[in-house]
Amino acid sequence: MRKIAFVALVAILASCGSKNAEETIVLKTFKDKLSYSLGAEQAKMITEAGDPNLDRLNFDDIVLGFNSNLNAKEAVDADCRNSLTKLYGPYGQDFDTAFVKKGSFCIGRIAGSVFYTGWSKKGVLDQIDLEMAKTGFKHALLKKDTLVDKQVSMKMMTDFLVSVNKKSGDKMLAAAKKRPNTRVIDGGIVLETISEGTGGTPTATSDIAANYILTSSEGDTIENSFQYKAQNGQDIPAMNLGQVIQGWTIAFQQMKKGGKYRIFVPWNLAYGEQRNCESLTFYIEFNDFGPQGSLKKEEPQMMGQQ
Repeated sequence: MRKIAFVALVAILASCGSKNAEETIVLKTFKDKLSYSLGAEQAKMITEAGDPNLDRLNFDDIVLGFNSNLNAKEAVDADCRNSLTKLYGPYGQDFDTAFVKKGSFCIGRIAGSVFYTGWSKKGVLDQIDLEMAKTGFKHALLKKDTLVDKQVSMKMMTDFLVSVNKKSGDKMLAAAKKRPNTRVIDGGIVLETISEGTGGTPTATSDIAANYILTSSEGDTIENSFQYKAQNGQDIPAMNLGQVIQGWTIAFQQMKKGGKYRIFVPWNLAYGEQRNCESLTFYIEFNDFGPQGSLKKEEPQMMGQQ
């Protein structure tokens, strides 16, 4: 009886100790709260990805993987690629429980690498406490990320990202102005002529057809129409200059058909606050233009949408 009572007491003390350990995590500074929130947001990229097997993963191993890969190492090595393929199958439609532990660890590793390299490229790692980010990540996996109010957390992260993007964009535009064959046009857009076209120039209401590669202010590729064409056999993208970002409307009126250009677009002439004030770069091959409706075909309306 006394032995049973002792075991019960140990269990109670252990549970109390665990609870108190959670309660001792105090977010004192803005950096603490921001780091915790950013870590939690990274975890949500796993929990909200729509994986039907999410609850079958080992969250402890995901956390271990995340914590182990907050560095400049590659996101996933050959061993991890092999483990994830065996876990989910070659087409992502299987789930082999024999590889749950290693696969979960590798999922965490990918999340850790993405977190680290993403903020490293933006040059703000010194503004993030990685230990607090680890705590936020773990709490969010367990749906216990309650140390910062949700609305406060979202505003904090948005304001931080906007500030970072504006600084990164200013740096990008300053560097672009020093490139050869560039000139600054309306709105502060930097237009680089790689190969001057020999055709005409569109107006603000023209249809245009152009292939493009869109990159962030840090140089990461966001969209690539050349890949769309190669993978899906799609035609060269066609659009109307009255229905695109202002940066395109302005810049294309300075281009000639057949030319190759690069434009560096300030955030307010790109997607603005909708994409957290990120300035963008477009490499463009200008194939054709014509009157409105000549290249961009209107999508047929479904019944009831007229």
